[in-house]
Amino acid sequence: MARELGEDAYTQDSLLSTQKAALENYLLFVKKREEARVDDALDQRGIVNVAIAEHPVAPPLPALSAWALLFIAFVIAGASGTTAAFAADYLDPAFRTPDEVLAYLDAPVLASLPRPERKQLTA
Repeated sequence: MARELGEDAYTQDSLLSTQKAALENYLLFVKKREEARVDDALDQRGIVNVAIAEHPVAPPLPALSAWALLFIAFVIAGASGTTAAFAADYLDPAFRTPDEVLAYLDAPVLASLPRPERKQLTA
């Protein structure tokens, strides 16, 4: 009798676990069917089913427009180009006039090429 009760207890546990698994499968099926029904209803009305992953946040500083960035870039390029031109002229070691040679070397100039004359436009 004890053996029969042991076997019956085993059978009962097996049936209970099978019942529990079947119930979980049924509930999952019902849930999936309801989700599919809701999705179909939304599709028929043209409503997109979207979930928000992250709420939008306003930027701390306003973004600059493309025109403002272009203007700033031109100003920076003009300033840096002008600075580079003055630096190149200042650092150029060439003498430009006989007076510069006389002042720097303290030696007389024996010969120099004349500057070309600018032609004036006559009206």
